[in-house]
Amino acid sequence: MAARKTTAAEGIETLSFNTDSFKDGYEKFAKGLNSFADFQKSSLEAMMASSSTLAKGFEKAAADQASFVKEQYEETVALAKAASSSKSVQETIELQTEFARTAFERNLGLVTRLADHWNGVAREAAEPMTKRYAEFVDMVQSYRA
Repeated sequence: MAARKTTAAEGIETLSFNTDSFKDGYEKFAKGLNSFADFQKSSLEAMMASSSTLAKGFEKAAADQASFVKEQYEETVALAKAASSSKSVQETIELQTEFARTAFERNLGLVTRLADHWNGVAREAAEPMTKRYAEFVDMVQSYRA
C-alpha cells in the first residue's frame, strides 16, 4: 500500500487548535510560574531565618565558651597562688586534687550545656525549612490532582 500524502490545507487544519483551551493552558502555566516564584521567595526567607538562628547559636556558644575559659584561667591562677603559699606538700596535693575534680565536673557540665544548646539550635533552625518542605509536598500533590 502506498502512503497517502496530505495536502497543505489538511496539514494546517491538523495544526490548528482551540484558542480558548490555549488561553486556559497559558493562564494555568502563568499562575503556576507565579506560585513557584512565590514559593521560592518564601523558601529563601526560610533559609535566611534558619541561617540567622544558626549564627545566633554560634554566637551564644562562643560567648559561653569564652566565659568558661576565662573562669578556668582565673581558677588556675588562684590555684597556683594557693599552692605556692601552702604550708605542706600534702596541702598542695589536696588543692590540686580538688582543682582537678572541680575542673572535670565543670568541663562535663560545659559539654552537657553545649550539647543541649546545639540540640535546641538545630531543632529551631530546621523548623522553617521543614515547613517549606511540607508546603512543597502539598504544592506538588496539588499539581498532580
